[in-house]
Amino acid sequence: MKLAVALLAGAGLVAACAALARVPDLARAPVPSLLLYAGAFACYALGASALHAARGPGALLLVLAVAGAARLALLPAPPTLSTDAYRYVWDARVASAGISPYAHPPGAPALAQLRDAEIYPRLNHPGWRTIYPPGAQAFFRAVYTLRPDNVLAMKTAVGLLEAVGVATLIGLLGMLGISPVRAVIYAWNPLVLLEGWGSAHLDAMVVPAVVGAVWAQMAGRHALAGGLLAAGTLLKLYPAALLPLLLGPGALPALGAFAAVLALGYAPAAGGGLSVLGSLPRYLTEEYFNPGLLRSLVDVPGLSVAALATWVLWQGTRRREAPLPARALAVIGGYLLLSPNLFPWYALWLVPFLAAVPSLPWIAFTGSVAMAYTFFLQEPWAIPWWARVVEAAPLLAGAAWWLHRRRPAARLAEGSA
Repeated sequence: MKLAVALLAGAGLVAACAALARVPDLARAPVPSLLLYAGAFACYALGASALHAARGPGALLLVLAVAGAARLALLPAPPTLSTDAYRYVWDARVASAGISPYAHPPGAPALAQLRDAEIYPRLNHPGWRTIYPPGAQAFFRAVYTLRPDNVLAMKTAVGLLEAVGVATLIGLLGMLGISPVRAVIYAWNPLVLLEGWGSAHLDAMVVPAVVGAVWAQMAGRHALAGGLLAAGTLLKLYPAALLPLLLGPGALPALGAFAAVLALGYAPAAGGGLSVLGSLPRYLTEEYFNPGLLRSLVDVPGLSVAALATWVLWQGTRRREAPLPARALAVIGGYLLLSPNLFPWYALWLVPFLAAVPSLPWIAFTGSVAMAYTFFLQEPWAIPWWARVVEAAPLLAGAAWWLHRRRPAARLAEGSA
């Protein structure tokens, strides 16, 4: 019976993804887009609930079949909620012309000869230099070499590496003694589907690196763990937040491998000095899309960065007796809430660890974070206050429940004292 329910839910999920792919411009149709996403999430919740305790090859085959179909449904759609994929192609075009993508913003006169009517008009922040690290740039260039100026090729390449993340997660679950069917929490998650296969965000490629690093660390392969974490950091900078988790036994080979891989990745761009940061300082101070918890209260980006670093060090070095996926979940969760900006796709690397350590509030948050796209509901673009409340509601409810359950224990402790 539960497999039949999961099958129907999976069919609904695929249908919702196919419908999302048929919307010509998701950003210009925010209401139908959000309704379709809500439908997809409802199907996901039903399917994941039905399969949560399932075992056996039949259930796993269903998980993988639906996951594959949903991804393929979104692949052909042009990215419209976010145009980052066009920036990937642009950076590769600049590099292929023998110019460092860190040297000039797209709107600079030095790059005028590279502009066209297909890629350039879709670039966001044309006055900003790229902020993508050298590993990402190497990936862009590799795809561009195979299929120049092709956004679909870029989406396909990102998607294929995300699929490696599914396989890596199944391996991690096996090490933990958890049924691989639990991978449904990640594999069917609409946030992963839409941001990874619909918009081709690099965050999808980070998944196999960070999950692989945790798997390797738990297996005692510390150097491999450090190397994989560095590989993820070369794609997006934030995987470095998990580095404190590698401290302890085996820390020396882990840190050594991390430093070596990172140095190797940055070596080609080292001649440009701090220009390799691109417009990252501007992003931290000027971008204001969906501010994190602290920045919503105190709009001082430097304070948010300091609080974020403090959280990472504190959470990364405490609770050493706890399972590594649970510690990773705590680090990433705090990182998301304290980030100066929280774009929906930033939460993508949280999802695989929810398969190992399920948390209903956080799983629900991977749905509610899509409320950030209410940004497109009004002119000028801005996220309405009520949408911010809905976005935070699962975590607020989870915190209230946690406090409620803590109260009897606190009273018992007071009474025994």
